[in-house]
Amino acid sequence: MSYIVSHATKWYYDYMLLTYQFKLNPTLEQVIILETWGELLRRHWNYAPGERLDWLRRTRSQIDRCSLVSEPIGEIPNKVDYYTQASDLKLTKELFPGYKNIYADCQQQNLMRLDKAWKRWLLPDKFGNRGGKPRFKKRGDISSFTFLRVNSPKAGAHLTGSTLKLSKIG
Repeated sequence: MSYIVSHATKWYYDYMLLTYQFKLNPTLEQVIILETWGELLRRHWNYAPGERLDWLRRTRSQIDRCSLVSEPIGEIPNKVDYYTQASDLKLTKELFPGYKNIYADCQQQNLMRLDKAWKRWLLPDKFGNRGGKPRFKKRGDISSFTFLRVNSPKAGAHLTGSTLKLSKIG
């Protein structure tokens, strides 16, 4: 099995998006790490839209017309969006130590992808079209993750010659 790592670069002055893809030849230990990251990111993905759908279900009806059968009565939760879920990443790492091994930018990019899909579903574009509801992922559905920065001081990926070093993977 081969692995592909992609890195996107945005050029704002001429609106061009360049993407570099690198084919990886990981060792057996690195394959285990990559598959573990994919599974943990899938679980986090599935939790995040569940949290958003719960918020949506609880806040859709007016308070004097709330269904006693299908909706729980209680405190109305705060709005759930990318920023609240990204701030909860610290708590996630405390509760589930496996997430400490994943590079933080990969987790944030996972949430950003979900946020884009969520906004496409809720908000129509300029033609009035909307996307479908973000789906929950099955095992193996998340097969990629993104390192935003390469060769910068806080980068998770460093490219020197033909060697790509990924943070927490090697």
